[in-house]
Amino acid sequence: MKIGASTSCFYPMLTEKSLDRVIDLGFEVCEIFFNSSCELEDNFTKEMRKHADSAGAQIVSVHPFSSFIENTCIFGEYQRRYDDFIDLYKKQCHAAAVLGADIVVIHGAYAVQKRDIPEELYFDRFAKLIEFGKAEGVRVCQENVVRFRSQSLDFLKRMRDVFGDDFNMVFDVKQAIRSGYDPFEVAEAMKDSIVHLHLSDNTPDCDCLPPGKGNFDFKRLFDLMNSADYSGNAVIEIYSKGLEVENELRSSKEFFDKMDLNVKC
Repeated sequence: MKIGASTSCFYPMLTEKSLDRVIDLGFEVCEIFFNSSCELEDNFTKEMRKHADSAGAQIVSVHPFSSFIENTCIFGEYQRRYDDFIDLYKKQCHAAAVLGADIVVIHGAYAVQKRDIPEELYFDRFAKLIEFGKAEGVRVCQENVVRFRSQSLDFLKRMRDVFGDDFNMVFDVKQAIRSGYDPFEVAEAMKDSIVHLHLSDNTPDCDCLPPGKGNFDFKRLFDLMNSADYSGNAVIEIYSKGLEVENELRSSKEFFDKMDLNVKC
């Protein structure tokens, strides 16, 4: 497992400039958080891939900019709206493949809606996303996210039961805490399905800190994942507001580099 960083840490910096920062900090793996539809075009993704390759870095995952519309446009009841937007996710999967990434991160539908859709519809729609991913050689993954259906551990278990080997999960430490869980409860229950990690630190007073600035037991998490023969990577995902992100990421990289663990930044 290698530990990298998400370009989202530098938002609202331009995506390609954010990638430059992640690479310049010496991270060997990174996640691209797309921020507009033009960034899905081949000329853009090929240039970012070229830049990462030349620096010896690997783009391992992508996060769609359109996660904010997934609730109504992908997982909503209105069929025509779904028909209009679903091909956007075909483009997201293609963009991931061009970048060399094999993971696409999905938020899904809100936990509470004015008109709740049945789980069967949610799973049918997610199956289509998985189909798009398979066509491009990438895995479409459900992330655990507060205020979304995936905040519920029981929902994630039901989803795993439905999809079997096609179910892949991105585990986010801070999102588990925000959803009211002990992160290790979620990681233990889902460890065999987790293929990617979003890392942040925390204290009783703050649920999202740069790694090394809180008291989260990263060794315990890595040991747990290693017990499941985890073969994925991890990225640091923190928010830029109120932080000197470049300095914080540099410090977090040093924190992980000093840990005597079976991980590499």
